[in-house]
Amino acid sequence: MAKRNSFGTYSASFLNQFVNDYNFKILNVTQEIFENELLLEKHSDQKTLVAKRAEGFELFQRKGLPTSKDEDWKFTNLNRLLKDDFRFDVVQSNPLSSKSPINGLDACTLVINNGKFIAELSDELPEGVVFMDYKSALTNPAYTERIGTIAPIGNDAMLGFNIAFFKHFYVLHIKAKKQIEKPIHISHRIIGSEAPTAHVYRLLIITEELSESTLIETFDYDSQNSDFVSYVCETSVAASSIFHSHLIHAGNEGLHLVQHREVEQFSNSTFSNTNLVLGDASLIRTNFNCRIKGTGTETNLYGSYILNNQQHADSHTIVDHQMPNSNSTELYKGIMMDRSHGVFNGKIFVRQDAQKTNAFQKNNNILLSDQATINSKPQLEIFADDVKCSHGSTVGQFDEEALFYLQTRGIGENLAKKMLIQAFIDEVHNHIPIESLKAYVNQLLQRKLKTDSAIT
Repeated sequence: MAKRNSFGTYSASFLNQFVNDYNFKILNVTQEIFENELLLEKHSDQKTLVAKRAEGFELFQRKGLPTSKDEDWKFTNLNRLLKDDFRFDVVQSNPLSSKSPINGLDACTLVINNGKFIAELSDELPEGVVFMDYKSALTNPAYTERIGTIAPIGNDAMLGFNIAFFKHFYVLHIKAKKQIEKPIHISHRIIGSEAPTAHVYRLLIITEELSESTLIETFDYDSQNSDFVSYVCETSVAASSIFHSHLIHAGNEGLHLVQHREVEQFSNSTFSNTNLVLGDASLIRTNFNCRIKGTGTETNLYGSYILNNQQHADSHTIVDHQMPNSNSTELYKGIMMDRSHGVFNGKIFVRQDAQKTNAFQKNNNILLSDQATINSKPQLEIFADDVKCSHGSTVGQFDEEALFYLQTRGIGENLAKKMLIQAFIDEVHNHIPIESLKAYVNQLLQRKLKTDSAIT
């Protein structure tokens, strides 16, 4: 039977028991922990949020962790997370002192250590930008009532897990008609403690009409232990607003990240994202869903995953065109080395009312080892007749003719391979307009290539 430990936290071995054992005694214990330790707003007036938390708790308790029997998790086995007993939310008492891992980045940085906002390491934000932690947001129903509305839990057990168990919640609000010149940089840092830890938190992003802003999120991990992060980000891109986001995943192999990102877009808005997996994390699962709810929108999703050793990266995307005259472009590229495993599952929906839609999707992959694996599944579901849509997927190895050509020009084999990889992946990375961020991305890429035997 699962028990609380001496730290006042709760061993995550209960996750396995949720899957296999629902006896009355365990149910009472988990209900006690849920109500007394995790349901922070139970004494507030936020009855709607309390109900959502309870719904998520019930769903996760009933379904447990997804397994390979679930179609959307067919190639990602979360049972590997259960090799350790995870404690909830242990915050490092001595946070890192440096503000940003990106040299020369001119941005307003917000530091989140182990899911908790660290004000003393963070910058002041410019006029027109509001950032709130959970205690502040809890006093404003306009924010708390939106939790779980952009990304409703439906039948998703991991969304249920997050909304039930999150301890930290943040709001990033861009005011109307504000053009925010400096990027906002959220530095997510997982600083491991003496025991494996589960960090569960979420972010709500609201952009108002006629605003323009850029968000950079970096994920860094510094520990020899294993940590599990459940992170949900809900984003509302208002009519005639422009919102750019960049996600950079770095850190060592102890990190297991399951993140869900849901974006709603309204008329004449632009949303662009680059999602780059360039670190050594053991497992990164990303659900990235865009719901196009207005006409005249532009949506761009770019992603890369550079994997070695036994890394596993799973990218599930949905672009759902619900209204006419919208454009979307999706380009994901992957390089798999050693015994790594990549997964790409991209879906484009074009609803019956979404006439004049232009939608493009492509996933290209290079395997640099006979033991590396990629599972790629691009999908189109079109219910309108006046559209232009295409999708495709490729899997291959080095272009031998191009490699031979470079070698005949006096370039060594290792350097020639790196040049070809750089050219292959730059089609994605060139969509980063911030030079210091692009240099940081290239630095992470070169570090990955330097350590791989297939190249060196």
